[in-house]
Amino acid sequence: MIYDLTTAHLLRFVGMVLDRHDDHLCNEGPTEQGSRMLKKVNAFARHTPLRPVIDTTVDLAGFGSVPVHFESDHDEYVLLSECAEELGWPLWKAHEWAEQQYLWDVRDQRQADEERGDGLLGYEGLRGYVDLQLDLAMDDPEAGGTHWVTAGDWLVSTDRLPWLLACSPWGREFVDNTMDAFGHAFVKQFGDKLRDVPTYGLDGQPTGGNALEDLFGIDLTEEEALRKARRGPALDIEEGR
Repeated sequence: MIYDLTTAHLLRFVGMVLDRHDDHLCNEGPTEQGSRMLKKVNAFARHTPLRPVIDTTVDLAGFGSVPVHFESDHDEYVLLSECAEELGWPLWKAHEWAEQQYLWDVRDQRQADEERGDGLLGYEGLRGYVDLQLDLAMDDPEAGGTHWVTAGDWLVSTDRLPWLLACSPWGREFVDNTMDAFGHAFVKQFGDKLRDVPTYGLDGQPTGGNALEDLFGIDLTEEEALRKARRGPALDIEEGR
């Protein structure tokens, strides 16, 4: 269900996020950090209007599911910490990932602005990640309780979820699951044009084949490939996983 964005909706969202991170708030308490979060979401909504979404979830390709919190005319938004929890991904590592993605988006947006040449700053490339401005500190379990790390939380648009999954602890399984579906999509997009693309062996020499036959020879039907892409964990007994 989708509603108009109101202060009450935003306050409920902010309260939920603060409750999730109550034990890890650092330097400032919930009042200050909640105020920053509220300002950040409102500032983002000024150029990308948001509508709250209730009772809707998105599937993480079989590796879990998370609620959708907001919707814009461009995409839907989920909470990074909820994705990380479903995927068994330490929040501080997921935060580092989101921060790096956002920095790359800023670089690409600035390049687009300069190429456009009108002296304005655009936002069309900056809708994938919303830093909620939280200051968190948490124990790094991999350090045996001797090291603390900083983290934050983000809204992430659902069009970035494939890359999130690929970079998560389930990345290898996700990529293995989706390769056949990707192949079908690629062939559907480019079709016989792939016959004109030569393939090369590891020695750099032409194989005499083409991309359509050598790279996208898919044994599964499109329906079977889509089911495989959504199946989630597929453990490899031989590798002990």
